[in-house]
Amino acid sequence: MSDHHMLYSICSVPAERVLSLRSEVLLDGNAESSRFVHDDEVSTLHLAVCEHEEIVAVATVCREALPGSTSAKEWRLRGVAVEPRLRGYGFGRLLIKLCLDHVQKEGGRTAWCTARESARGFYEALGFASSAPPFQLPSRGDVLFHEMQYVLSGEAISDTE
Repeated sequence: MSDHHMLYSICSVPAERVLSLRSEVLLDGNAESSRFVHDDEVSTLHLAVCEHEEIVAVATVCREALPGSTSAKEWRLRGVAVEPRLRGYGFGRLLIKLCLDHVQKEGGRTAWCTARESARGFYEALGFASSAPPFQLPSRGDVLFHEMQYVLSGEAISDTE
């Protein structure tokens, strides 16, 4: 079979591999802001969708308590980015579901993220709920953000399926 039938693959990658798409899609090319505080923790998962060798979608999930919380069972979803030409194919949704699976396997109970207003409906469709009034970040005064939470069920996902 010729290799043009194998279009996309999904794999976990080191932090360095997600930075350029993160910076390009989410941070207007600002590379300094594209590295996050928990990127290099052992428990952090970076996922990428690859089109041949090129990364076209990324998502990261790391153990991080909600603001004001000290729970070790809270995980933060960060840096979800899909190349504009590939939006609408479900890559972002798929990566988030895989991140939620990871959180559940690690014993997490809540996943949360800071979503821009433009992505709020996307997260709500996946079961995330907004828990507080929208806010602005000093670095992005032009954008409204929502803190969104997803509560995982207490059932463990079995590894035998």
